[in-house]
Amino acid sequence: MEATNFIMTFLEWLMKFDRRALILSASAIAAGLAMIAGIGPGVGQGYAAGKGAEAVSTNPISSKQSTMVMLLGAAVAETSGILALVVALILLFGNPLVNTEGSALVIMASAIGAGISMIAGVGPGIGQGYAAGKGAQAVSENPELQPSIIRTMFLGQAVAQTTGIYALIVSLVLLFANPLLGFSVLGGVATEKAFILSASAIAAGLAVIAGIGPGIGQGYAAGKGAQGVGERLNSQGDIVRTMLLGAAISETSGILALVISLILLYGNPLITLSGNYFILSASAIGAAFAMIAGIGPSIGQGYAAGKAAESVSINPKAIRQSTMVMLLGAAIAETSTILSLVVALILLYSNPLVSIDGAIIILSASAIGAGLAMIAGIGPGIGQGYAAGKGTEAVAKRPQFQAIIMRTMFLGQAVAQTTGIYALIIALVLMFANPLISLL
Repeated sequence: MEATNFIMTFLEWLMKFDRRALILSASAIAAGLAMIAGIGPGVGQGYAAGKGAEAVSTNPISSKQSTMVMLLGAAVAETSGILALVVALILLFGNPLVNTEGSALVIMASAIGAGISMIAGVGPGIGQGYAAGKGAQAVSENPELQPSIIRTMFLGQAVAQTTGIYALIVSLVLLFANPLLGFSVLGGVATEKAFILSASAIAAGLAVIAGIGPGIGQGYAAGKGAQGVGERLNSQGDIVRTMLLGAAISETSGILALVISLILLYGNPLITLSGNYFILSASAIGAAFAMIAGIGPSIGQGYAAGKAAESVSINPKAIRQSTMVMLLGAAIAETSTILSLVVALILLYSNPLVSIDGAIIILSASAIGAGLAMIAGIGPGIGQGYAAGKGTEAVAKRPQFQAIIMRTMFLGQAVAQTTGIYALIIALVLMFANPLISLL
């Protein structure tokens, strides 16, 4: 009880400040958070520059072609940084939240959530930069295939940007068309309800950070696709189709994270659920943390997709075998995201912590802890995806040993999932059989 009283006292103290000053302060922090996305383009473009220099040294005669591909690809990799800059400039120079009606607490949280969501752009920037580097390298080896390599690179880079677009959509919704603000305008809103709405706004931004994974994974697939086209042009169609198929699977975690974000914004069950506002708010944050685990599976699946595209260029005749291994391995790598989604949905729709009698601070911390535990799934997702990629590559080289290769891959992937299972157990214990509650 003391903890909730402290929170309420703090919020009451905070609300004594000028409303406009509070919103502007939150916007300043949000602008800074949004620019964290610039990490991705910086890393990706640096990789592209390095590969461009390497390409020129490999074939100085085609230096103009390879440099042009590097620059074009690096320009695309800048997209996430530009989008983040746009959001930051909106927050600074054209902030629509300043004159928005509603709870100042919810408006502040909406600004913070808008900034946090743009961090997802780190992934696309890195992935697109990788594709640019591989494109430049491929052109230096086969300059006559420049148009085909560029087309493949651009197509893959466009796919890699999708989760960055999801993040932008969530950010703009929070700034310009935030449905959560509607609850705080109609007849006013109690501080407790405002606290839940505020946590949901921040959680909506947190959830889409999972988009970092698809951006990196799909960028890797794009780079390997461009490289494969440069090595075997007559298999371009199969290479591109395989690349896109694998990239689509890598998108899954980003889509699921977007779904949770949209639920928090448009169909939030926590708003009407009876229970302590502190626990409900923590449940929203915990659900968002859980979805961040999707970063790992997406990176792993993107690696598998890239290896599948590479495998087609190595042995076009084994495309069916290598594609099947890629699909099966990538499906297993998705396990961590599915488990995290289950935990997130429990926290949102069937949270047992809400109906438990005990110290509210412990129950709230348990909701957040359950979500944090699931972030461990990043590791199994990357590891299982690596196994899937290597299995795909091995089958392309020796398709006659497909059965043995798949058995070994599956066995290794099962072992790699164990820490994700451990995390799930801890999350379930925190929610359903928490021993800490009775120790106070």
